[in-house]
Amino acid sequence: MNVVYGHDWVFRYCMSLVDNAKKCYIVSNFYIVTEMISTVVKIEISTQGMLGDRFIGGIFRGWLGYVLKCDRKRSCAACDESSNCPYFMVFKEKTGVRPYSTLAFVDRDRVSGFIRLYGDKRRFAPKILSAIKMKEKKTHFGGLRYTIDSIEAKNQDIKTVELGSKLKIVTTSLMHLTRNKIFEVIPTFNTILRSSVRSYNRIAKYHDEKNYPYHVDNEIMNVDAEILDFDVHTIDHVHTTMNHKRLILSGIDGWITYDTSDMPEEVGKILGMGEALQIGKHTAYGFGGFIALSQEE
Repeated sequence: MNVVYGHDWVFRYCMSLVDNAKKCYIVSNFYIVTEMISTVVKIEISTQGMLGDRFIGGIFRGWLGYVLKCDRKRSCAACDESSNCPYFMVFKEKTGVRPYSTLAFVDRDRVSGFIRLYGDKRRFAPKILSAIKMKEKKTHFGGLRYTIDSIEAKNQDIKTVELGSKLKIVTTSLMHLTRNKIFEVIPTFNTILRSSVRSYNRIAKYHDEKNYPYHVDNEIMNVDAEILDFDVHTIDHVHTTMNHKRLILSGIDGWITYDTSDMPEEVGKILGMGEALQIGKHTAYGFGGFIALSQEE
């Protein structure tokens, strides 16, 4: 099967999120980084026709909102059940730091969607699974009728990445990273590290306080690596909300290889955080996904 962007390893990595790590060589050498545990939900969908959009993170998020809303005609503003409502968690979170992330991949008429729930919001997993199955025949996915082939859920630790002499960072969705408010088309290694720590601490602070903060020595935070090779391009992705508002979300797609021949071990732990939690802007729309592939000379 021709899988996401032609990168077979991307598809196998995503399958490994809920399968035994030994089934995917990319994650077979991982080990636990922190005590933060997340709940990963995987949904396999078949659509009646092919989606026209290559990047479907926004479509997946919109579909998720539809199936989680208990009553389309009812406002959430004065609802007494908001603290126990998965829809409220996804779309109305007051802190501005979403307690979840999503990734979605399309291959012709097949969609693989992933929802990762953090901290105390993991308790919503049973309601989310039930709502997805209950509304299977009552909605559409990107304008197409669909069937759910399978739903899986599993609790998962954050793992670390084995570092080799070189490391290839491959985007699994669009990525938007900034440094000093400047969008980095080819992100520095240090920007990726800082973004990974920032993503972890933002989520832990609001949604998993017992694992907050993750402290990093200045020596590690200032680590950088030479860029050896790259193949990236920018994409402006247009997303239309349920209220017919058009959002232009910019990011990069591709890969970058860095020289990691002399890296502290903790760098691999930090990269594991970034892989698990997604980094940069627009993660609620499926942005910020990547995998780190260790390479030797």
